[in-house]
Amino acid sequence: MAELSRPRVLVIDDGELHARIVAERFGELELIRPGGKAQIGDGPSALSYLRRHAKRVDLVLLDVSFDLPEAQLLELPEARSLRRRKRFQGVAILREIRRRHPRLPVVLLTAREDLDWLDGEAEAPAQESMTYYVDGNDLPALRVRIQGALQAAALGAEEGEVLWGGDGALLDMRRRLSVLARGRMPLILEGETGTGKSFLAERFVHRLSGRAGPFVVVDLSTVPQELVPAHLFGATRGAYTGAVSDRKGVFEAAHGGTLFIDEIQSVPPEIQKQLLLVLQDGRLRPLGGTREVAVDVKVVAASSQDLEQAVAQGRFRADLYMRLSPATRTRIPPLRERPADLEFFARRFARRSGEDSDIAPLCRQILKAAGQNPSPNQSPALELHIGRPRAAGGDGVELWMPESAWSTLKQHPWPGNLRELSMLVHNLVAFTLVEAADALEAGAALEGPRLQIDAALVSRLLPATTARLPSQAPEAVSGAGRIGIEITPQGTLNEVSRAVERQYLGALFRSCEGDLSRMALQLLGDGGRARAVRLRINQLGVKLKDLRRP
Repeated sequence: MAELSRPRVLVIDDGELHARIVAERFGELELIRPGGKAQIGDGPSALSYLRRHAKRVDLVLLDVSFDLPEAQLLELPEARSLRRRKRFQGVAILREIRRRHPRLPVVLLTAREDLDWLDGEAEAPAQESMTYYVDGNDLPALRVRIQGALQAAALGAEEGEVLWGGDGALLDMRRRLSVLARGRMPLILEGETGTGKSFLAERFVHRLSGRAGPFVVVDLSTVPQELVPAHLFGATRGAYTGAVSDRKGVFEAAHGGTLFIDEIQSVPPEIQKQLLLVLQDGRLRPLGGTREVAVDVKVVAASSQDLEQAVAQGRFRADLYMRLSPATRTRIPPLRERPADLEFFARRFARRSGEDSDIAPLCRQILKAAGQNPSPNQSPALELHIGRPRAAGGDGVELWMPESAWSTLKQHPWPGNLRELSMLVHNLVAFTLVEAADALEAGAALEGPRLQIDAALVSRLLPATTARLPSQAPEAVSGAGRIGIEITPQGTLNEVSRAVERQYLGALFRSCEGDLSRMALQLLGDGGRARAVRLRINQLGVKLKDLRRP
């Protein structure tokens, strides 16, 4: 029997200690030996190796400190001295790995607290994806981190009906929800409209909970406040005007299963105490009733707002929030925070559109006109491609989107998140196929089952919600959302790009009067990500105090 391959680990370290630990103490791993050496000793060499052999690497073990000549060090703008640049060279290497290989698992050999001097900016690489911190001297913790990273990397981008993508935040959330789904403990899901809270609650949390009972949904934002108690806890005949018979509330309906309470922040203050008691005691009394009813329900509470902030503002009871278990609070990131997944979701949504009952007949018509004989009992395959079409056709209908149209989609802020993208892709598919079918009816001929999506159609269907810059400085702006850029020759295209970005961020900084939160709102659609903006400014070698000078 052939031996199963072991995960391959690349050690980036100027010493041999950690490579020797992997070789001697971690027999379940295979140590990569570039050029016969047990490790790669500097950042530039490591990046060069990964550029050629990244597919052969399952995980990177990266030291934080490199005692090397300055010529072998990568830039680290926050380090104000050569000593500190050496001490935290691993952070600079990590950033470049993240930029070039976002899905490659990296374990950085340092305690997270050691990077506090970076004023929180070191959080950015860890939040991007697949980055883990651990004290290199703690071997049990190191083994746990390595195994966790490898397991996360092995998770697929989709699981049944659930599309996860490859973003590290979603994969972390996936692992977290798989644990929280088990047991009776309530669970809090926070996220903007359209991020998929109810879908995840039903297709992932409820499925993993092992509960045989039903999945029940109530959206409190659509229920009149005076009827919320009856919806939640039920009511007896005559309990209120229009109550002509006894009715069960959603808690009773979900007995033995899962109750998804959407927009839980909409619970009226006077009802929040009743909800707290039901969660606490597992018993309720229907409106107008005299008997108590026992209920066994796993509650998934969802909100498009920050519940912790609602508590601080007095809009949500602190004791109810604590009973909902803040430790289970899970945030679903909006689509604009994971742009690398945009193509993945667009292609999957296009494929699923081809399975719809209104789209599949059009696909068959296109395939028949192209000389194929699609099965009447199966939905024809439909694939979306970006840029130029493939040289050879496949077995189904191929839609290809010009780069100009794709660029428009990438610049869109997606306020409706995955729901908005799904609807847009479905409409693009439908319009394109209908136009092709109309052309066939008019006697046109098709070269094959390959259709181009009209770039103008993308612009027509996409809502005009792209964020614009606030009152820009007149000397720097030549139109809404645009600034004049001065191009000067540089040594590399990367240096040209950085020079352009420095000019742009400088102009935006002045137009926002130095408010990084306003900059984050314009650039990322989230005013709470000011740290990310400051990190990028630092990475470009620009100091905030210089920008603040007149």
